[in-house]
Amino acid sequence: MHESIPSTTNGYPKVHNMNFNGQSHDTKKSVTTARKQRSWFELPAPIRQLFNTFPLVTYNENELPQRISIQRNRNLLYIFMLDEHSDRTRLSLNPACLKWQSYLLINKIPFSVVSANNHASPSGALPFMLPATKSKKDPQPQAIVSSKVQRWAVSQGAKEEEQDIRLDAYVALIDQNIRNAWLYYLYLRDENFEAVAKRLYVRSASSNSLVRMSLAYQLKAAAKEELLRTRTFIDESGIYDLAEVAFRSLSTLLADDMFFSKSESPNLFDIALFAYIHPLLDLASGGDSGLEWKNESLLQGLLRYDSLVRHRERVLKQCFDG
Repeated sequence: MHESIPSTTNGYPKVHNMNFNGQSHDTKKSVTTARKQRSWFELPAPIRQLFNTFPLVTYNENELPQRISIQRNRNLLYIFMLDEHSDRTRLSLNPACLKWQSYLLINKIPFSVVSANNHASPSGALPFMLPATKSKKDPQPQAIVSSKVQRWAVSQGAKEEEQDIRLDAYVALIDQNIRNAWLYYLYLRDENFEAVAKRLYVRSASSNSLVRMSLAYQLKAAAKEELLRTRTFIDESGIYDLAEVAFRSLSTLLADDMFFSKSESPNLFDIALFAYIHPLLDLASGGDSGLEWKNESLLQGLLRYDSLVRHRERVLKQCFDG
């Protein structure tokens, strides 16, 4: 099945060059209106002045991390993960990373995980894969971005999946409905951003309060921008209603089957859904991460569909015990 979830903005919005003035440039009237109706996404004046003096720029691709020189005999998967979770079976709480981590685990491709952030990636986004080399004399391996992980895994022995037209019609329910609800739930619900996103993506990135403030602003603004690509305004109830449609439709599609693949093992569609459902449920009671949702609106919507909860448990079991 084709790549179903864009890796560059899934779960951890990829930050583009942004205008930190927090003002519209259309007309003098719109500027006045913007000033009167100050958005909660707007930076404080001192920080805004700093970015006006030192604006963000786009750099060339990052070089690969230097530490790979001592880990050349293993396949490495660079993902978002709490530093204390170094075991490969400790699942990432980032949907894009969790998708490919789970896919490799289920297909029994040997690898180790490396806790990283977007700055470590040559493409500027996680996850990415670094294949093992046979000898220290071998040239540095080329990084494999997320869109090519499946092709690489097949070359390493993973089962090649046939396209399922029946499931293709439901891909948008994950790509759009559930993904958009996740973006809102994690980044734009203040309680969850403070309790979960900040620890995963902000506090782990820097101890500098100014850098943290900037990164927090960028994450929220990027999530907002992503949501506004498909709507004229952000409506919480509307976003959750569409997620509810997705949960209900997928639950009906699954029915009494173990997996959407209608086999004894999950396919990439199963894993793509699992990548969102698992973090939602895992953080319901803290899980292994110690993180916990403070607002449970989206979670409660999911819990109405027992078949999806059981589906997550089956995929999870195969990740660990398969």
